[in-house]
Amino acid sequence: MIALGFFWISGSAIVIDETHEVKTAAIVDSTGNEQKLYRLWRGIFYTIPLMEGTFEIRCENGVQKRLGYVTGFLHINLKVVGSAPCERLIHDDYAL
Repeated sequence: MIALGFFWISGSAIVIDETHEVKTAAIVDSTGNEQKLYRLWRGIFYTIPLMEGTFEIRCENGVQKRLGYVTGFLHINLKVVGSAPCERLIHDDYAL
């Protein structure tokens, strides 16, 4: 129960890749520092945000996109959708 409370208070950054073509996902701040999201299984990336920044998504075909605002203590979800790799990024408040 204590562990669940820790994860809830710490916040989360989640990327759900419906295209299955995302190579890496990270939080990138304005100075270029980055915090990588861990690949949990195919299509799901997760981390507890330790910095403020935006999501940066890098796909297998070389496409890179940024979207959203990430900071600690908040739960932020992003979904990668479309018929092509990294075609669209959308905020998803009810991802998991």
